[in-house]
Amino acid sequence: MTLGHGPNVSRMSEPRHRPAATVPGAIAVVVALLIGLSACGGDQNAEPRQSRGDDGFDGARAFADLRAQVALGPRPSGSEANRRLSGRIAGELRVAGVRDVRIQGPVRNVIATIPGQGDGTVVLGAHYDTKDGIPGFVGANDGASGVAVVLELARSLPNPMPGPSLSIALFDGEEARGDRDFAADGMRGSRQYVEYARTGRQGSPRLGDIEAMVLLDMVGDCDLAIPREERSDPGLYSLFADADPDLFSGSGPGVDDDHTPFLDAGVPAVDLIDFTYGPGPTPGAHWHTAADDLDEVCPGSLDAVGGAALEALPRIAVG
Repeated sequence: MTLGHGPNVSRMSEPRHRPAATVPGAIAVVVALLIGLSACGGDQNAEPRQSRGDDGFDGARAFADLRAQVALGPRPSGSEANRRLSGRIAGELRVAGVRDVRIQGPVRNVIATIPGQGDGTVVLGAHYDTKDGIPGFVGANDGASGVAVVLELARSLPNPMPGPSLSIALFDGEEARGDRDFAADGMRGSRQYVEYARTGRQGSPRLGDIEAMVLLDMVGDCDLAIPREERSDPGLYSLFADADPDLFSGSGPGVDDDHTPFLDAGVPAVDLIDFTYGPGPTPGAHWHTAADDLDEVCPGSLDAVGGAALEALPRIAVG
């Protein structure tokens, strides 16, 4: 993703990822065998968020999914680890009981559906690839955290949903390759998803049926705060702010991320992202470094975001 500060912002020179222009089950089982689950990543300076209680979202199980992704090491698009992870994600979604699980191509988006009792579709997304070219980069926060929350939501959301159907999309190819410009080479999976949606191909719902898009990215930081990203739909964001006003408050600059192709196609979207990761100014000292590891993420953060999503997503209505 890339960060922006207003309608006429120029892009930052950072070549590895994003600062942005503003434009008008099986995984858990594997990790249980590999690594014991800890209470937190281990950042002694952060004050981790606490569980919201028994709201139906299992933050510990989500953190097990996060650990299992990290255990695979770097997972850039096109790598063997990335391919293995896409298969494991698909397997977890099938175990969760959602429908129509498949892997799109050529960019390997993993998609599925929770049918709804009403009309239309809401897309719930996160990206599972990691940035290449950074030694030791395992992406515990960027983007294993979002995938972990989406997987646990697939297990815990109502099935069927009370309103629109929920189309789950775990995107590949969010990160730009090498030193290529993010605007030109990033968001490949979400762009493909939207392009297929124009004609309803490869499992993407038809574009005209997509009522909203909710993106989860970098939601595992132990010191978590999620302001409204500048271009995110205020009404969608307010549903999450109503569910957890302490976590979802304030406003931040615009970010190019996997919600951008949906915005460009006229779909209301919200990017739920904490794009200040580690000390220093946005994007923070841990972003796109080997420091983005298990020591910097916490189960309580996943639990807080997932609990709010569990309350907010069924409240998204058509029209």
